[in-house]
Amino acid sequence: MVFPVSKKTNIDANAADADAQVEDMPTAQEGGFRTPEPRFPKAAVDYVDSLLEIQRQRFDRESAILQAATAAENVDLRGYVSHPKSAHFLADGDRFVGTGWSELGHRRDGTAFRWMGRIGTLLLPIDMTGGGTITINGCGYTKKKFLETLTVWIDDQPVPGDMARKGFNRWIFSGAVPPTQWRPYSILRVQSAGQARLAVGMDTFASVAVCDIHLDAGQPEASKKPAE
Repeated sequence: MVFPVSKKTNIDANAADADAQVEDMPTAQEGGFRTPEPRFPKAAVDYVDSLLEIQRQRFDRESAILQAATAAENVDLRGYVSHPKSAHFLADGDRFVGTGWSELGHRRDGTAFRWMGRIGTLLLPIDMTGGGTITINGCGYTKKKFLETLTVWIDDQPVPGDMARKGFNRWIFSGAVPPTQWRPYSILRVQSAGQARLAVGMDTFASVAVCDIHLDAGQPEASKKPAE
């Protein structure tokens, strides 16, 4: 079964919703500061924390690259950084660096996976200035609608694509990545419209489970050879 993925959800709308929730929350006066009550939705806190943390991780890594390039007296940062043409991120691999993911789990066949809540992010050390393709393989979801509303973004650009369900609970997202601005690390953001309790009696909420993510970079326009 194949169905198009919605592209309506965006970070600006979610940020606005979060701001509205903060403004509407009751507050208590403590030592001259306005302190939100503990009723602030945990899902909203986790969402914002994931976005802030992945931005911090990218800043730290790119700052280290800039310092190394400066020490080497290399003014061409783009030429200093070597990007692979493709990248494969396994849920149990060292390259699976991001935020919003659960501890590692395994299916009965040994396949590793990680659950995400409303959002899961990854750092992408790959040049997507020429666009490319992305494939996300999953092996679970708490509600079917979380697959139907799943959106994928790279550096705040929506990635159009299709979702296909395979068998009992496996799924595959296939998308075409639009050209992005160059930088040492891009940020992949996988986003769901909601999350649900993982199992009866558990205080853990999730939306979809991801096994691996594969990206292939397209050729940047500037480096394409003219047709003869």
